[in-house]
Amino acid sequence: MNEGELEDARGSFEAAQRRLPSYAPARGHLAEVEAELGETDSATDRLQALALTSDDPDYAAQLARILADVGHHTEARHWSRLAAAHFDELLARRPEAFADHAAEFWLAAGADPDKALRLAKMNVEGRNTPRARGLLAKAIAANRPGRGVAAHAITIGVHS
Repeated sequence: MNEGELEDARGSFEAAQRRLPSYAPARGHLAEVEAELGETDSATDRLQALALTSDDPDYAAQLARILADVGHHTEARHWSRLAAAHFDELLARRPEAFADHAAEFWLAAGADPDKALRLAKMNVEGRNTPRARGLLAKAIAANRPGRGVAAHAITIGVHS
């Protein structure tokens, strides 16, 4: 999936879901692939079911991002608020464990590049990996004047 091999990824996630039907990450990643392939209805259906039953805010965050991308801004705001509240709860308890996923959320559907940058810095301090450094680079770029995250926030009305 990360290499752009979406059809291969779909096959792998479908096989994982068949073998382990209750394994939420396989369903969540399958929804990501479907969204990338333009199959937003099935992706949002999968993610909504996960977001309603899982204690992982990533599913609500993904759902918010996809809904915003297809112009369903009211629904996107709803799921974004739920994800934000849950990420804040998790960060209050274990910031080092959730800083990376929370930073990704705030860079996308959460539309708060300042918060994303703080979390990405925290993440790199705890995990100085290529992925962590890449996330920090994205957060730095999002905080440059005229970048897209703030404009996206206005588009979906997160800060209005």
